[in-house]
Amino acid sequence: MARRAFAVRAYGASLRLLPPSIRHVDGQEMERAFEDLWRRERTAWGRTRLVARCFGRLPRSAAAEWLDLMDVGGSTKTGGWEMTGWGRQVRLAVRTLRKAPAFTTTTVLLIGLGVGAVTTIFTLVDHVLLRPLPYPAAERLITVEMGSHSGTTYREFEKLDGMEAWAGGYSESANLTGEGDPIRIEMSMVSENFFSLLGARPALGRLLVMDDFERVNVAVLSHALWERVFGAEPDMVGRSLRVDGVRYEVVGVLSADFEPPQHLVAASTGVYRPIDWSDERIEAIDYHMIEVAGRMAPGVSIEDMGTRLDDLSVAMAETYPEHHVDREGNPNPFPVAGLQDSSVQRVRSGLNLLLGAVGLLLLVACLNVAHLFLARGLGRVREMAIRRTMGAGPGGLMQQLMVESLVVGALGGALGISLAYVGLEAMLTLNPHALPRAEAVSLDLRVAAFSGAVALLTAFVFGLVPALRTIGNDLANELKGASRSATSGRGTRRLRGGLVVAEVAVSLVLVTQAGLLLKSYLNAQAPDPGFDPNGVWTIPLTPTGHATPDSYRQAMDGVLASLQSVPGVEMAAYGLTQPFEFAGSGRCCWMNSLGEEEGVDSERVRMLIHPVSLDYLETLRIPLVSGSVWSQADATNTPVPAVVSERFAIDAFGSVDGAMGRVFGRTNRPQYRVVGVAGDNKHYGLDQPAESQIYVPMEVLPFDIPMAHMAVRVRGESPEGLARSLREAVWRAEPDLPVPTIRPMDEWIDDSMAGRRFDSAIFGAFGFAALFLAAAGLYGTLLYNVRQQRRELGIRLALGAARERVERHVVGGGLRLAFGGAVLGVLASLWVGRLLEERLFEVGGSDPIALLGASALLLGSAALASWLPARRAGRTDPLETLKAE
Repeated sequence: MARRAFAVRAYGASLRLLPPSIRHVDGQEMERAFEDLWRRERTAWGRTRLVARCFGRLPRSAAAEWLDLMDVGGSTKTGGWEMTGWGRQVRLAVRTLRKAPAFTTTTVLLIGLGVGAVTTIFTLVDHVLLRPLPYPAAERLITVEMGSHSGTTYREFEKLDGMEAWAGGYSESANLTGEGDPIRIEMSMVSENFFSLLGARPALGRLLVMDDFERVNVAVLSHALWERVFGAEPDMVGRSLRVDGVRYEVVGVLSADFEPPQHLVAASTGVYRPIDWSDERIEAIDYHMIEVAGRMAPGVSIEDMGTRLDDLSVAMAETYPEHHVDREGNPNPFPVAGLQDSSVQRVRSGLNLLLGAVGLLLLVACLNVAHLFLARGLGRVREMAIRRTMGAGPGGLMQQLMVESLVVGALGGALGISLAYVGLEAMLTLNPHALPRAEAVSLDLRVAAFSGAVALLTAFVFGLVPALRTIGNDLANELKGASRSATSGRGTRRLRGGLVVAEVAVSLVLVTQAGLLLKSYLNAQAPDPGFDPNGVWTIPLTPTGHATPDSYRQAMDGVLASLQSVPGVEMAAYGLTQPFEFAGSGRCCWMNSLGEEEGVDSERVRMLIHPVSLDYLETLRIPLVSGSVWSQADATNTPVPAVVSERFAIDAFGSVDGAMGRVFGRTNRPQYRVVGVAGDNKHYGLDQPAESQIYVPMEVLPFDIPMAHMAVRVRGESPEGLARSLREAVWRAEPDLPVPTIRPMDEWIDDSMAGRRFDSAIFGAFGFAALFLAAAGLYGTLLYNVRQQRRELGIRLALGAARERVERHVVGGGLRLAFGGAVLGVLASLWVGRLLEERLFEVGGSDPIALLGASALLLGSAALASWLPARRAGRTDPLETLKAE
């Protein structure tokens, strides 16, 4: 009995969904009817079906009643044309749009294309640039820039007033062994306040505490590593890990929602451990490793902290003049910036550029939508006149047109959101630029609502406004057929022509920028890398756990010998790095100045030092311009034998011959003797300038570095299964050394161009779409004009006008519109090109070839789009036209 009363009461309460007028009249009767039906049902299954049926139908009935109640205009008049009820308006709009499938499909596709592109890029901009960092009081987080800092400097930061807390960290590649095949991971060393500053929470166990910094052999795992390597074992806490030969006790696992700040530690960090403050290197004033961030106290501004850090830089310069004073004798600054601004600075310009590009593409799509709605509205003038004559008022017609626009916008928005899901996955997969917080990027409800609003606004503004021109004309003239002249009047032609000019101008901007980026990409591919990459395979390694440079070198020499024994290998060598491993702005592994040289600005001549094995130059086929490579017996001589690059020889000593035999190097540093000069090579990317480089024997490596990069040259075609054979050769010599990847040198070169290739491809796609839309808009305008001028053209042809002259008249009209748009587009492109210059290589933002090429392409497309309607105009049968008129 209690259950029945509850169901009846629940149904009675749900009747509040109905409009009050309906509920007061019929509500009690509906509740009694439900109670009678409930009593007749004796089984639980029957009552369940009754509840499902009645409660399921109620929301639909309520929605229909509310729609009828919200009727805002129109009435039922003679002729039976009924304009009441929003629900009926939607049904009428759907039926009307179904009768014009070409218009509906094209408009929905245009809106979907524009909205999908904008939504994809806006999602990236929203997550990366606009949203605050996912940390407590993120607006008060700051970082001290100018690279990393020593442990001593970090301790000085902690003494500053105005800060709640500081945190520091740095990351290194490490080898995880004992869990199957050796795995290369990123291990981050973090300070005491790292996790508390960032609001991290454990999924298992705990995070680091102060006592852990005394023993340092404890670790916290990232959630991703815990799942990927350990299968999310629930008893992970207390287990022992072997990383770089050292045992660490797992004390906790981070929650899945923790995002490591990429400004402090690697985004792919798998293991966190305490900084070992007892390590003499960490405390050394000239050992810069720690990236720093902190949270300001409430009420403290970045300007306040900037002043305090300026004072600290002066104090540090007085205490450590050899390390904290620049060449001019000024204290090295400690510039401060917001952590979010610093994190996204590298990608901000690129994302803003993409957002601007898709905004232009959306504008072109909207202009085309306006074209379509305008053409459809002008073609429905007679229909609207008939409906008004039969009793429909202007308000009712406006309501109908608005509903049609909103239905089209809703369909386009749904398509745009679907395209955005696909586009977002493609962007995250193909985009070579490592976006901060990329793992958290997703299309959420806020962005979906934004997409829907853009679609509805697009359809409403560009669809309803042109259509309203068809409502206010004189009924008598429209019904007599005079609307033909009205719809092709001067105002209408100007409006359509203005839309075409705007489309062409905006399209030319996109096509020009696509041309600039394409030319930049081709220019960047053109330079000779300075060595022969064909047949070279590379193996990046992380040989950790070596106490001395000799131990490191002996291990790598063993790997080298093992690789040379693989069938098909012609020769092999290794260095700390290989060409294109650090393509772009990164440089590895250390830089030095020339030292004291008579007649030379030693501070101006900077050199990048590459310790390499004996056969390095020969393996990569870097040509020798003069001299020779050192011999094995000479590798440990003093001064150290060195092969310098041709640019270094010229910059430092004036010529290649002048460099031979010279000794250089800073005081209290190794001295080098030039034994050979090698050709310049693009070690850091085809689009990077040739650096002043020197190659020195691996035997003089001053300290162990947990990195090495093998290069293997094979004879002829690479044998099948070569990658597996090389991996097994490495493991024969070093069983615990991870081999994450083996790839041809060509792939490194190809990857170095991925950024420019992506930019040119995405802008090329936008430019092609805009070009197509502009040509389609011009074609539609001219085709519509031809139809409107059918009577005029028929008369001209009947009076003896040549078909060629008629065709030239139509083509000329189209080209005049295109030329006007091209002029405006060139002027806009000159301004936009300046914004793009920092992303270009050996091409200016106002490059005439790109401007002329884009203009010619657009005008050629316009000529083709104009010729097709002109051809139709020339084939007009004057007799049939006049008979129809």
